[in-house]
Amino acid sequence: MGNLIASPALCRSLLSDGAPVLSAFDLSPRELSRLLAVVHQQKGMSACCTLYRMNRITPLYGQLSNSCMLLGDRLAPLVEAFWSEMRDTTMQFKHEVLAFGQFLLRQPPDIPYLRDVLTLELAMNELSYAAGERYLRFDHDIFSLLAALRSGTLESADIAPSSTRYRLYIREHEITMEEAYI
Repeated sequence: MGNLIASPALCRSLLSDGAPVLSAFDLSPRELSRLLAVVHQQKGMSACCTLYRMNRITPLYGQLSNSCMLLGDRLAPLVEAFWSEMRDTTMQFKHEVLAFGQFLLRQPPDIPYLRDVLTLELAMNELSYAAGERYLRFDHDIFSLLAALRSGTLESADIAPSSTRYRLYIREHEITMEEAYI
């Protein structure tokens, strides 16, 4: 049932091709008939699949909002590819965000600035679960980059290269970033 909820494509295959779709699973005839009956309740299965996908997209968009904005129309296909690759999930925000970030970093580097934005957001995600500090270096001026991204002017912005090292830490329950002079 979990595999069906996680994969609308598997549900569609089961509806169109029948029981052989589930041959990889060791199911009793009773279990098979029950799954077939459940999948034929299309509105209910659609709701379950939607809830599952919302639970997986929420941490990605919540913790990697700038990366998602930067990806634009490429976000949905990349999320689908990620979910196809990573079917086993703990549904824990920290791990889902880290896994998606690592997945994105393995993609071809054809999205300008993605590495910088992801580096920052993954470090912020990590700090939100564990105290400490992180030292980061970006290829571009991260403050100008984020300002241009948020204002919708990134395509026309002139983002300067950077080699500045930053210290990211939690101060008074907020994540703070400052230039590191070490």
